[in-house]
Amino acid sequence: MGFLDRSRHLYRYDWEFPNGRDRISPELDQMKTTIPIRMLRASDAESFQAFRLFGLRTVPEAFGSSHEEEVDRSIEEVRQRLEARPNAVFGAFVEGKLVGVAGFAVSTALKERHKGSLWGVFVDPEWRGHDLGKRLTQTVIDYARLHVDTLKAIVAAANVSARTLYLGLGFTVYGFEKDSLRVNGQSYDDELLRLDLR
Repeated sequence: MGFLDRSRHLYRYDWEFPNGRDRISPELDQMKTTIPIRMLRASDAESFQAFRLFGLRTVPEAFGSSHEEEVDRSIEEVRQRLEARPNAVFGAFVEGKLVGVAGFAVSTALKERHKGSLWGVFVDPEWRGHDLGKRLTQTVIDYARLHVDTLKAIVAAANVSARTLYLGLGFTVYGFEKDSLRVNGQSYDDELLRLDLR
């Protein structure tokens, strides 16, 4: 499935503050709402692919895809996928640098086009603690309402912070997959989530 990561997400400890601090400055606190989020375009392909590969290297257990599978993907293919509407990838930028992403994809099966997937949520570790994971996820939810009736997601069962985030945004658990992924010999279980957008 590659690009869609089997709709897995990384939102681990995203509301913890960087560098172990228990509070952030007023200036950084203000950035929680001022960091811009927008839909990525073909011109963002290079920065998106580099950021994605960084995530795959850093936390391989958070993605269905692997760095080995994605590293040889051509930039032209990435450009095409970033422009393949109604699918979309949203990015958060700080001074022009991509620091967070979240994707949306509509099912390609004719009988399942009323369903979409939230996928690939990842925030640069240096920029966690700014609600970016939550804002990116909410952006995908708002966009998905224009295109589908149901939004699905998959979260690692052990990822308490991600699970808390998604349930707080209205997702409900409808299934469990044991031994969903194996990374470096370690098994990971998944919870299957859905959000009714009707």
